[in-house]
Amino acid sequence: MIFNNYYSAMDRGYGTLEPSDSPSESGEAMMTSSLGPQEVGTSTNPMEHQVQSFAAKIRGGASKIELSFMGAGKSNAQQPSPEAFGSKDREDIRTLAEINAIKTSVHAPLHSQSLSGMGEQGFSDSARKMALSEIERAIHFAAEATKGGAVVFHTHEWQRPISEVQEKSGSNLFLGYPEERDKAMVMVADSKTGQINAVRKDHYVYEPKFHTAASYEKDFGKKLVGTIDPETGEKIKANDWINMNGGLIKKEWVLDEDKAEKLFDRVPIWNKEKTNFEVERVEYSDFIERAHQLEKETGKKIAPELLFFKTNTANDVLKAKGSSLFYSYRYENSKKSRDAAIKALEFYEQIESTVPEKEKWKLLIQQNYIRHDLAPAENMMPSEYLKDLIKTESDQMKHIHEASASADAQAQQLLENMNRIQTVEEFGKNKTAQTISEAGLIAMKYSDSHRKELNESIYVAPESWRTEQYGSHPDEIRAIITDSRKQMANQLVKEGYSKEEAARKSKEHIKATLDIGHFNLWRQHFVAKPGESPEHRDKRFNNWMLNTTEKLAKDGIVGHIHLTDNFGYHDEHLTPGEGNVPMKEFIKKMEEAGLKDFIAEVGSYNANTVMTDTWALMGSPIYTTAKAPTFRSIREQHLGYHNAAPYMVRPYAPSEDWSFWSEVPME
Repeated sequence: MIFNNYYSAMDRGYGTLEPSDSPSESGEAMMTSSLGPQEVGTSTNPMEHQVQSFAAKIRGGASKIELSFMGAGKSNAQQPSPEAFGSKDREDIRTLAEINAIKTSVHAPLHSQSLSGMGEQGFSDSARKMALSEIERAIHFAAEATKGGAVVFHTHEWQRPISEVQEKSGSNLFLGYPEERDKAMVMVADSKTGQINAVRKDHYVYEPKFHTAASYEKDFGKKLVGTIDPETGEKIKANDWINMNGGLIKKEWVLDEDKAEKLFDRVPIWNKEKTNFEVERVEYSDFIERAHQLEKETGKKIAPELLFFKTNTANDVLKAKGSSLFYSYRYENSKKSRDAAIKALEFYEQIESTVPEKEKWKLLIQQNYIRHDLAPAENMMPSEYLKDLIKTESDQMKHIHEASASADAQAQQLLENMNRIQTVEEFGKNKTAQTISEAGLIAMKYSDSHRKELNESIYVAPESWRTEQYGSHPDEIRAIITDSRKQMANQLVKEGYSKEEAARKSKEHIKATLDIGHFNLWRQHFVAKPGESPEHRDKRFNNWMLNTTEKLAKDGIVGHIHLTDNFGYHDEHLTPGEGNVPMKEFIKKMEEAGLKDFIAEVGSYNANTVMTDTWALMGSPIYTTAKAPTFRSIREQHLGYHNAAPYMVRPYAPSEDWSFWSEVPME
């Protein structure tokens, strides 16, 4: 009986729908999406035994499960890796998946290396290979333990200013911290060694002032501006640099490997009054302006950090070349003096050999080793003096030769370094694409070799992650997928595939994972307009996030989706709908784009509830012939608000005083 409508959460058959689960009074349909349990699955607990966790998710009603791993490298009990599970465990997982018609995916371990190989010392191919090795372990596991699908891994490539992410496309939507645009660190890489150089944006340097066509006209009275340079055939502009003969030196040549050496023909401006060459203080902001100006003149996009480091390296080359020229001048003088002394020695040795010993005193000369008569002069024969002179000049030449050669070698090394400077983005993107394309090839080969056991092909699925690192922004993940597919297709063409088949294979085995919770972390960096309310700012951000993710999906970049929620600060893995992600709108847009591969990832406190609560959020009903509540209502009414009771106590526990003769438990 029911008294005063009282019931316990563990009483069966009683209770009402939660308001959030009930249809509206206007008769609005409960379902907000046609997707349901077949399309939306969940992930295993990465710190549990995966066979047990996999089986538990099946018992919980999942029809799609992502096997998750935390352990990179050697496993331990708290952080197992794919390799911690042997052939028997793998067979058990696949059998469970096959019997229960489970769609599968795998989340590779959270390796510390970026896919590009970026580390503390710069880019390293060995670090890149370590990251690839972790992905390959996950692919190998997927081939032997699952029915195919995504192999997910994170992109956290290298640090870059958040404020520059959108500035490169002409808008200022994001900001890492208030002073970021003025104080952020920017980096370049050596294209050969992978070493990086960094500078803060508030850094400044001093560099020589060089004659331009305008200043050359003023100082030397030679008309240059507007004339045609005979060597290049180009019209000389007022701010173009000029060599000693009035020839053209263009400022963008600092970026041209073939023409960069001509920069060392520039003419520094001499200050007669101060008797020195003029210098000027140049801030990083000046290089930003120079880059914009050169972009207008050349039509080519130029990174300010590239211009900064190349210009400063060019000035170092100029210094080394100047030292070499100085030493070379002294070298010529010493060589002339030594050569003259050698000829004179031959002459005087002949004379001395014909003069009688008693008469040789007449040939003696005096040589002062200490000036101002502080010590008596030494009498010596001309040949002895000349031999000393030859030795002195030879030693001097040797010293000059070594110093000059060293300066020349330094100048050449600096010039090569200057020509190898690349932006970190240009260098790193190529390395990241190389890693993912190699992983795609591995996925393709395992898919082909295990075709009978798989329901679908294995594909690698890079997932955007931390906002402060490259690969987290929608435009960046798009570039990563596009470049990786291109590299994989090029390799397949080399192996004999047609261009069409190679392109199809690369799209089949490389697709992005879109984690909406990770994209929501950009919310904290979204810049409010002057006087804008927090509510309106959030609405603008939601529109941005929904539009950009929809475009990724419609353009065929995305193959796999993670549903997690947060409040825009950290990746907390809240249950979808419990943070501020516009989850229903996002799911609807992904559905309209044709995507049906969703995983509601578990968090710290929702391992047993995340999947059914996500189904409830989407309005997916219990499929019965009678009017029924949602999955959430059934679970909460029968099992309690968050989790099933770990044990039962009286009066709910069955009596032990009486039982069926068959000993079948009553519960």
